[in-house]
Amino acid sequence: MKKLLIATALLLSTGTAFAQQCGEEQASITPISVIQGHAWQSPLLDQEVTTAGTVTANWTADNELAGFFLQSNEPDDDPLSSEGIFVSVANEQTFTEGDLVVVTGRVAEVNEQTRLVDVSAMQSCPQARPMPAPVTVRLPFKSNEQREQYENMRVTLVASDGHDLTISGHYQLPRHGYFDVSSGRLFTPSQIVEPGKSAREQMQRNQLNRVQVDDNSDIEPSTLPFSALTSKAQNSVRSGTTLEPIVGILTEFRGRARIQPTEAIVAKHIDEPESPNEKGDHLRISSFNVLNLFNGNGEQNGFPTERGAQSFDAYQRQQTKILSALVEIDADVFGLMEVENDGYGPDSAIVQLVNELNSEQSSHYVIAEPRAQRLGDDQIAVGLIYNRNRVKPLGHAHTLTEGPFRSGSRPPLAQVFEDKQTSKQFTVVVNHFKSKGGCPEQGANANQRDGQYCWNQQRVDSAKALTEWIAQNDFPAPVLLGDFNAYFKEDPIRYIESQGFTNVSEAEDYSYVFDSQAGALDHVFVDKTLAESITNVQHIHYNSDEPTVFSYEDTEYFEPGPYRSSDHDPVIIDVEF
Repeated sequence: MKKLLIATALLLSTGTAFAQQCGEEQASITPISVIQGHAWQSPLLDQEVTTAGTVTANWTADNELAGFFLQSNEPDDDPLSSEGIFVSVANEQTFTEGDLVVVTGRVAEVNEQTRLVDVSAMQSCPQARPMPAPVTVRLPFKSNEQREQYENMRVTLVASDGHDLTISGHYQLPRHGYFDVSSGRLFTPSQIVEPGKSAREQMQRNQLNRVQVDDNSDIEPSTLPFSALTSKAQNSVRSGTTLEPIVGILTEFRGRARIQPTEAIVAKHIDEPESPNEKGDHLRISSFNVLNLFNGNGEQNGFPTERGAQSFDAYQRQQTKILSALVEIDADVFGLMEVENDGYGPDSAIVQLVNELNSEQSSHYVIAEPRAQRLGDDQIAVGLIYNRNRVKPLGHAHTLTEGPFRSGSRPPLAQVFEDKQTSKQFTVVVNHFKSKGGCPEQGANANQRDGQYCWNQQRVDSAKALTEWIAQNDFPAPVLLGDFNAYFKEDPIRYIESQGFTNVSEAEDYSYVFDSQAGALDHVFVDKTLAESITNVQHIHYNSDEPTVFSYEDTEYFEPGPYRSSDHDPVIIDVEF
């Protein structure tokens, strides 16, 4: 109480000085730190207060934040209480940084940010105070409480020693104008640590190591913001780009830290997508999830479909992007996932894709067909196409539709090949295991809170059935590839490895970004007889690092190249027999 009285008296004296300069008396001033308190919510919630501070940022113009930030002129000696506050106003204000403002309003928590709303009185004194120096805040935060103590204050955001501020995700960039930044790239917990306790702890560390970088606006941007950070490939803000320290106002938004930049954001290194390495004479095999490639019924009036493109024009744009990727990858064997499961007739999605692919380059691709009209009963299926100039099939493709592949996981497709250059035989097995969505509430497939999310048991059962089937058929030199819907450290991946297969990738390789966290759902496993023959492994980041707005669905930003041709990145391996 004594400390509060001293702080109040100090601010009252500040208010007297203000009154002498601006010509009006102030009865009482409540320090900003008292309004903020020590907890997530203000102790003065819903009370009317009068406070004073220096304007650190003014975003009251149309299409901005409808408010301005104040920071205390004489901060107290309590490091746990913030010295900043946001003031919501309906009209544009002419304040500039450094102006002293006294304002009366009601204390509120809006999206977990402490604010003054319903402003009933306000006075300003131009350029009355020097700007408060920004506080250096280093990611990751030590705790959530550390974030709270700097809420609405000027900060300089930096990365931890040995790391750079890194754009880790941008899902909300087109709609809400912000991206996520972290100290180094964020990885999905079960990509880099074991499921269970370690994954839960990593999840907490990830939450403390992310801040939303906003465009200082509450409306959907008419053009994509942060143009100074865009890549040359297609003028997009890509995950993986590193930044210089960011100066701005640290705020809260629905449980996430956010920074409103007050100075231009400067890129340290703009990430550019890689292209596939030259394959030379090596045999190239690729896994590619093509994200619901549906062609309707093969005619222009066959849309919308259950999944994928909603019009014939959109389907053409989607196929154009996928073809660009396939041509550039130039694999001798492609394993495809999420192709419409409509058979192998002339109007099927996979036949039309291969026809277009063959018309664009000299290699001639053929579909590996099983002795079946369709692969299971799901709307989507895996597909396998090969360059007949390099490899020849030995018999029909094989599939498995029993056990976990009856429903949930899609039936795998296996084809034995002979390499025409060396006469070596090998087998490509294409897979698409059950996804992590649509959780049951109870049972072994419910979310066990261990970082693997739901349907993990189904994916483990799929891994067991798959490896048993491969062993029973004695497939030569099997290569297992596809979308296993399991990250690097998860149970299905470890089970396949336990059966003598080598995952050719490393823990920090990724093919997918979800919730600003990178990880690999797409894998390639090789039999031990092939492990020494792999000369090149690449996750080609056409897609996961690109904003969704660059997909085929948005005509404004559409480009015919391979970028954002899907939501998964293709994976390639080169083999030297």
